[in-house]
Amino acid sequence: MFRNLIAPFEDYSQENDFFITKIIRNIEKVLELKSEHEHEKYIESFEKAFAEYNGSKYAIAVNSGTAALELALKASGIKENDEVILPSYTYISSALAVSNIGAIPKFVDIKHATLTIDPYKIQENINNKTKALMPVHIHGNPCEIDKIMEIARKNSLAVIEDCSHAHGAEYGNKKVGNFGIGCFSCHSSKIFSGMGNSGLITINNAKIYDTIKKMTYVKNNPELILSKRTPCKIDVMQTAILGAKLPYLEKIISRRRKIAYEYMKNMPTDIFYQKEEKKSRHVYRDFIILSKNREKIKARLHENSIQAKIRYNFPLHLTEYYRYLGYKDGDLPVVEKVLKKALWLPISYAMPERKIAYICDLITKYMHEYNSK
Repeated sequence: MFRNLIAPFEDYSQENDFFITKIIRNIEKVLELKSEHEHEKYIESFEKAFAEYNGSKYAIAVNSGTAALELALKASGIKENDEVILPSYTYISSALAVSNIGAIPKFVDIKHATLTIDPYKIQENINNKTKALMPVHIHGNPCEIDKIMEIARKNSLAVIEDCSHAHGAEYGNKKVGNFGIGCFSCHSSKIFSGMGNSGLITINNAKIYDTIKKMTYVKNNPELILSKRTPCKIDVMQTAILGAKLPYLEKIISRRRKIAYEYMKNMPTDIFYQKEEKKSRHVYRDFIILSKNREKIKARLHENSIQAKIRYNFPLHLTEYYRYLGYKDGDLPVVEKVLKKALWLPISYAMPERKIAYICDLITKYMHEYNSK
């Protein structure tokens, strides 16, 4: 059914083709490195380059976005049975980073328009066990971070930003990952991606930087601070690939924003799509529409060689894995409603505009048929 797709949901080979010459050149440079020390220096040069791009004092490259979150939580002093507030509408790795270190995920609801965590719901759920907030810049859309930081300051809470979807996203002309500790995934499926898994942490506090840096190493040193994720340093080959793409990240973002605009311009008026947060630059790792007819829309697209997906099937607070937390149906109504309707459309930066118009035309025709019944 998915052979010869007009618009596959993802095509890593097509996207990497833009950078293949630079990637191969970087890999050749890595193969010429003579020692572990030279590997570390190569990684450090990439970390400095990303920190400069992001407007951060420091960056640490690690082996996954989940590792980034766990290290940031531990460096912030989060301990067993501490509560960390985060949205239920996110990939499970956000919550696993909390529960993996023995802390307790406290799931809260989102805003329907932007699909980002609701600051008012954060405030309502703070108690004496709350030690940190984890806003997730979902699909590349920054959270209402000024209100979140105000809540954190008033309640002396750590802030760990889950920026896994949001490389280059901005709130108030400031890149995400600079409000709290920024945690990025560089998985193959992300805007800024290696091949396989890797991640980044951005930091503006020297003490936090030193703490996390020590946690990424494994050596026979009695003074070493170990984390359960140790060793979690990035692989030098991943930095070769990421380093090849970094100079083009703004072009990637610009292209994804253009594709998203084409979707919005051509989408039928009775289809809801995620709205950009005010004062923000959404980078569109995903383009999401909401419809009670999503399964039929998905099927219609597939019939016409367009691959759409449902990436999140279930709200985290109702998963079997987190049943022990005691949530029930109806506790977080916006998340529960959204995840019954959400459909992910293809948004590769390699897609030409005519394919976006074709996808929207198929959705428009389906909705006309549906509304005519």
